[in-house]
Amino acid sequence: MSAKTPTPPSRIEPLGLWQSVRLFTLNDEAAKKLTGAQLASILSGLAPFDADKEPKAGFTNIDSRGKTVIADLKAAFNVVAHEFDTAGERISKKYSTIERGNITVRLDEKVAEVRGSGRLAMRFRKILMDMTEIVAEPLFVDKEARRVIFDKLVKPTEAPPKPLEINVEDIVYTDIEKKELRKAEFQGDKLQHKAEVGHYGRMYGGTISRFTGIFVYPSNTPYKTSVNYDGSCIMVFKTSDGILEKDLRWIIKMLVENASQ
Repeated sequence: MSAKTPTPPSRIEPLGLWQSVRLFTLNDEAAKKLTGAQLASILSGLAPFDADKEPKAGFTNIDSRGKTVIADLKAAFNVVAHEFDTAGERISKKYSTIERGNITVRLDEKVAEVRGSGRLAMRFRKILMDMTEIVAEPLFVDKEARRVIFDKLVKPTEAPPKPLEINVEDIVYTDIEKKELRKAEFQGDKLQHKAEVGHYGRMYGGTISRFTGIFVYPSNTPYKTSVNYDGSCIMVFKTSDGILEKDLRWIIKMLVENASQ
């Protein structure tokens, strides 16, 4: 009897260079009152996507599992482009661009994630509010939790350590208490090892606003990653093999579990 072939891990293949994820907290009692099946039914009630009719968006592949709902989202956006006519006069033309992404709503955790652009996420927030009265606010991670997440990424314990591959390339501190200085951005190589960079958080009370670098995930894969706390946004750059779903879930879970409720 032959051994069963193991199922290969699920991978994500973003259309661009990275997978962008926006995270939101569902700050409304309405989220507690709905079941996953009820929310799925509400989203299914939205008219099919039509780029010419409001809300110029539509859901497909809607599925509910307990208190969790997942769906694909497609939306159209108006874009204004400027060009010159044959007489050399500057004119404006309107175009429509279509974007796709997917959403996950966890009613029990009161958390929503949108995999897609910022404007796609904003469109989803409006639709959710209009259809359910659920208010989705950007996920808030406080100052101490921001440092905890940063330290976990530069000193991984859940992944086999590859210290030579971990490299913080950019970090921004805000709310600095140093004379007239309020914000500082550092760019370079291995910034996690530069004592003078850390001083802005530890000695001058700075809050990490965002950072970018290469970090090792639980699968032992190094991904370039950008975390923007103020924008409640994560960007994970794909490798030649894409992005492992379990790795993306890992960093999303890290932010959600450390967020202020």
